[in-house]
Amino acid sequence: MPGVRTVEVHVWWPRFGRIGMYQSGLSHLLKSIRPDAVIIFANLRYLSFWTALAWCKIRGIPVFPHGHGLYKKRNPGFLWKTIYRVVLWLSTAYIGYTPSVAKSLLRLGLPEKKITIAENSLVNPFPILPEEKTGQENGLLFIGRLREGCHLDLLISAVARLHAECHSDMTLHIIGDGINAEHIKSLASGMPWVKFYGSIYDPKKINNISRQCMAGCYPGNAGLSIVHMMSLSLPPITHDDMRGHQGPEPSYVEQGVNGILFGHRMPDVGLLSALRSIVDHPKRLRTLQFGAYSTYKQLSDPSLAVRFVNIITQAGISREKQYPEKHTELLK
Repeated sequence: MPGVRTVEVHVWWPRFGRIGMYQSGLSHLLKSIRPDAVIIFANLRYLSFWTALAWCKIRGIPVFPHGHGLYKKRNPGFLWKTIYRVVLWLSTAYIGYTPSVAKSLLRLGLPEKKITIAENSLVNPFPILPEEKTGQENGLLFIGRLREGCHLDLLISAVARLHAECHSDMTLHIIGDGINAEHIKSLASGMPWVKFYGSIYDPKKINNISRQCMAGCYPGNAGLSIVHMMSLSLPPITHDDMRGHQGPEPSYVEQGVNGILFGHRMPDVGLLSALRSIVDHPKRLRTLQFGAYSTYKQLSDPSLAVRFVNIITQAGISREKQYPEKHTELLK
């Protein structure tokens, strides 16, 4: 992209554990380019995250950590409150991925003026409008890494159950690769209705595959795949444990509005019931498809990049002091 420069820095990993990683050369890079502002991924386990915050604080350079906050912590205590209070003191503002991230920090009584939101989203250059769905699609789309926690075994089993009932034309399209790929393929052995495509990064190819699908499904710990599905007018189906190992993006799913959340305590029963609720109710599915695409448009317009620019340029300017369900007022 014109005007954008990418610089790779080496990450030093400690011999034991996953705390204390360091991006060597980061401080030297900051000194050499003297940025007007810094947006940094808020991984608190990196020593270089803390040194970058301190470096910017000392030199008066606006710095904006961008992260998950404490939305995964069910009962964060005094220690976490203290850690994030220090992060916010060193920062110009903390940029949360979603409103749920901002609320996780506000619940601890952290300073409201130091917390803002930029919806973690993507811009799909080849989206699919809900009007383009024919109603004849019989597929489900999974897109993401084939890793522990994706729980594709549940999805394959659920679709197999529907096949055994009265939906023998259903297909499952799996885009992605990972360490569990061979295991998942073995689970689908003898099931020609499961289509594996491997890793695909071409949005046009993904668009073409998705045209066979009526909905998306990520039965495990989802992330930005939720938004990708919505951009294709595929209402996402995922579990409702927002405090587990999911990314914050599944919080965009509103039950019965733009997707379906099934119970995580009995996932096999919940997922099967969710799938039945769309294949047996085409009018409901149609409503969800429109809702999914509408949510994608809200998340991607303006784009994440523009939201970042808005936040940086408004640093120091009085912002709205409220956090409504939708955050657009914060960025005006």
